[in-house]
Amino acid sequence: MKKILSFFVAICITVASFAQATEQQLSEKVKIVFPGKPEATDLPNGPKVFSYKKDSSIAFMAMAFDLSPMGLTEEVIAAAGDGLWDQIKGGMMGQMAGANLTKDEVVQFKGKSSLYLEIDGKEATAPQLKGKKAFGYLFFSGAILHQVLYYSADAAAKKEDATAFFDSVAISK
Repeated sequence: MKKILSFFVAICITVASFAQATEQQLSEKVKIVFPGKPEATDLPNGPKVFSYKKDSSIAFMAMAFDLSPMGLTEEVIAAAGDGLWDQIKGGMMGQMAGANLTKDEVVQFKGKSSLYLEIDGKEATAPQLKGKKAFGYLFFSGAILHQVLYYSADAAAKKEDATAFFDSVAISK
């Protein structure tokens, strides 16, 4: 009986260690808490992407992309206003491979002007969107573009499913 109990406790501890929330620094001023340890990927041209798959149907992603090497400064970004979101959205649409943008609006998120997106990946061919719905925010801290997204294969998924993830974003001044 002791062996069975010890084995059960060891399994529970192992499972708990893999499912612990992990705080991840995205940039100098922005951090977020993932439901588990995210995987980090450095993409060509500079973006750093962190992703965590809870299971085959739910995933969380956060990205930081310093745009200052492209000549964008905090002042230029502020002067561009909401028109900059239209340009960014246009670039994203070209990379969504068949997914449809079902909602996009400029909102306040954590005190920042942000682009809120809802994406329907029913027709998408890109693996991260294929057959999924996605909800997320894009915002700047200085010249760094940040993106936080929640993906779900559940057709009934809604933004509120990711409340804890979005609420965990912390932006220092």
